[in-house]
Amino acid sequence: MKKFLFIIIFILNINTVYASTKTYNRTIDNLKVPDNIEVTDNNINAILDTKAVNEKEKIYDYANILTETQEEKVYKKITKFIKESNIDIVIITEKEKLPDPANYAFNFYDYNYFKPNGLIFLINLVDNKTNIYMWTSGNVTKTYNSKRIEAILKYEYDLFLNKKYYKGIDNFVKVVHSYYIADKEGTLVRMNKKGNVIKTIPWFDIFILSVALTFILSFFLNKKVSVNRVDYQRYLVKQDITLESEELIKE
Repeated sequence: MKKFLFIIIFILNINTVYASTKTYNRTIDNLKVPDNIEVTDNNINAILDTKAVNEKEKIYDYANILTETQEEKVYKKITKFIKESNIDIVIITEKEKLPDPANYAFNFYDYNYFKPNGLIFLINLVDNKTNIYMWTSGNVTKTYNSKRIEAILKYEYDLFLNKKYYKGIDNFVKVVHSYYIADKEGTLVRMNKKGNVIKTIPWFDIFILSVALTFILSFFLNKKVSVNRVDYQRYLVKQDITLESEELIKE
């Protein structure tokens, strides 16, 4: 019985794939595209030229910059994020020169069976130069807006420049997960110089609120002073009239 269990576990471990460079052939008769893709004369060549992949793998390391152990660690973090958010993550590394990286990335995402909402992280290594890109697909721009994407890429660039590929990819997954959690909890956050998403104080909102409160307080104080001044003036007028009346009586 123990031997049987050992064999089953061993087989399962062999079949677990964390990342792959395997692709599948597309043909006119079997384009391997999702049902929502309308095939036309305008896009059929792009579909045939796009790599068909297993959408469950998530990491497509064609540039071979990660070890199997590193791929396994990143894959587990990606699947945890997807389970919580229902947002896909697709990480692609390429050594071939890409004339149009955005077109390549969106075709890769759209013509394979990924989720409607997702994030694409593309690392293109050509002639000892590294270019990194991030795009969104579907309805995720509220969380992953241009300002946050710019902050992520700015931090990631230094890591890839120094060939810290695993750290860069691992940190990418960590950051996008942190942004998702923060927005879900309604917490204001920002990305610091160490690549961590931290809570932030809305100084601008506090400043505007303080100015507004100062204005309101000043308005009511001035109004009260004005009222008191008018009453005092009325009192003086009344006193003058009384004095005049008393002088007339004496005469």
